[in-house]
Amino acid sequence: MDTYVLPFAKSIVYLLEGFILLWVAKVLYGALFRRVDLLHELFENNNHALAVSTCGYLIAICIALGGALSGPSTGWISDLTGIALYGLVSIIIMILAGFLCEKVLLPHFNNTKEIVQDHNMGTAFVESGLHIANGLIVLAIFQGTGSLLSGLVFWALAQVLLLVAGRLYEGVTPHNVHSELERDNAAVGLAFCGVLIGFGNIISVAVSGDFIGWQEGIQTFLIDALFGLAVLLLIKKITVLLLASGVSLSDEQTEETPNIGAGLVEALGYIGGSMLVIWVL
Repeated sequence: MDTYVLPFAKSIVYLLEGFILLWVAKVLYGALFRRVDLLHELFENNNHALAVSTCGYLIAICIALGGALSGPSTGWISDLTGIALYGLVSIIIMILAGFLCEKVLLPHFNNTKEIVQDHNMGTAFVESGLHIANGLIVLAIFQGTGSLLSGLVFWALAQVLLLVAGRLYEGVTPHNVHSELERDNAAVGLAFCGVLIGFGNIISVAVSGDFIGWQEGIQTFLIDALFGLAVLLLIKKITVLLLASGVSLSDEQTEETPNIGAGLVEALGYIGGSMLVIWVL
């Protein structure tokens, strides 16, 4: 009987620790990053934009915690310590990624003002996409056998590549992403959200696996990531061609009443394409 009871008891304790970390993540998100009373904004002000951004962040935290909660046991105390350490690191770098989103991806306005005061769904979608992309990256890194230091270094490299890819997307898009988000364009924000998740999914594969040394590891990461992103762009074009042949998704997203469906189709192109890429490669 003990053979079955003890593993279940340990699993429950690990699960409780995961919920505690999720609660810590929520508190720090409201106090440090968003700087608002989440309950008041979500349920008194009915702020749907904040709900989208917050849920994206919390989903990302759940994904990231998978790297700490999964894997073989190294001992009761060691497991609990490792989950706490990697969980807290995941929360900190996820909040840091949120600040980078505001300063690098959307530098022309204040995300907190847009989401909290203006209830801007477009900006909320972009933030949510970056959070989920980072959750996938953190999960892949912490599932490997490298040290905490190597994990942080490769997260930083992944972050640079993700943000550069996001800025390149803004540069090649026919419409002005910032201007469209400024007018609360949820369709454009949803498409950008899909772009970030798709890119993050590809980059997560590039950073996955065991640490094999700095030079070889960084070289392999860059080759895998750049090749994967190039293939993703090709597959996205094929996906959109199949789903929306003869339609300009950019025009649909930026018309006077933006077409949310067009944003969703573009998001699907990137997210679905990234899934095909990682399964094939």
